[in-house]
Amino acid sequence: MEDKTVFELVKRLTDNPADKEAAELLPAAYEAARIKRKAITDNLVQTGAPGDKYIEMAREWMVLKQMYNQIKSSPGANAALPDPWDPSLMIQGANKLAAEDYYNAAMTFLGYNTRQYAQKAYDNFQKAAKASPGYKDVDNMLLIAAEKATTRVLVNPVNYNSYSYGYYGFQNDWMQQQMVRDLNARSYANTRFFTEYDLRAQQLVPDKIVDLNFTDLFIDNVHTDSRSYQRSKEIVTGQTKTNPPRAVTQTVYATVTISRRYMSSYATLECRIYDRETNNNSLYDRFSDRIEWVQERATYTGDRRALTPQDIALISNRWDDYPPNREQLAESLVRKTYQQLLSRISSGVNF
Repeated sequence: MEDKTVFELVKRLTDNPADKEAAELLPAAYEAARIKRKAITDNLVQTGAPGDKYIEMAREWMVLKQMYNQIKSSPGANAALPDPWDPSLMIQGANKLAAEDYYNAAMTFLGYNTRQYAQKAYDNFQKAAKASPGYKDVDNMLLIAAEKATTRVLVNPVNYNSYSYGYYGFQNDWMQQQMVRDLNARSYANTRFFTEYDLRAQQLVPDKIVDLNFTDLFIDNVHTDSRSYQRSKEIVTGQTKTNPPRAVTQTVYATVTISRRYMSSYATLECRIYDRETNNNSLYDRFSDRIEWVQERATYTGDRRALTPQDIALISNRWDDYPPNREQLAESLVRKTYQQLLSRISSGVNF
């Protein structure tokens, strides 16, 4: 209430510097607002939490700073109250004291040398940097705390069902490399993903491990079979000379032989994500897909007039659709199962 009164009186004097009533009321209203702020900040000194209390004190003094700025920019208000208090130095001092408290707490947390406490240290360093930008070496300490707070996830080489990735046409372990790239690009909080080579090069130990195993990765060969069936149809060949004339019909026959080429390839990707120390799973699931390739054509003997439109369409087919090769099938199956896994991770796996 005191704050609102001060700002309203300043506005009146800004709009009308000759407003005597506002000029008489402003000093007392301002003093009431200042006393209220002093009571709040004195209580914060005794009861406030380290760091936070100084931020709250600075926030209270910022209201008085706004009053100071508005009074000084209003000739009428400045004439009525020529010496309002400028709390700028108090605000700067409170922010530095807050930064000191946050910084000291962060250093204590960092000394525990665990990932969980490193996260607490990082949070406090952030508060220190916000309260007083450039305080001590806070920017460098933020980098150190972030590194110590990072969860390192090792993505192991993929087991491609007892074959190497080269057997399926990959130039490298495609899934391992792709998973590391994709998950790092998704910016999980305080989490980074590595291959075993990356970890060794940086002499790091993983916190969590991803095992990828194709329990099935079957690339089929082309199979052939055939079957035959009979067609018959009664057709009109003429009509009698009677009155009225009657249709003359004849039953015609044909034998249709269908030759079929087909392949049935499938894959099942098993993924386990677990904690290296506790062995507890973050994810254990399987992802499956299948590719069916079929080509049919037909021949016939007998009377073509007995055939159906479907028979004729099959007879017109040619063996010009070449079956996919092993590399094409493997790539498609690997990518499809991987996309299922990636969607599952995105839907709620916590690292």
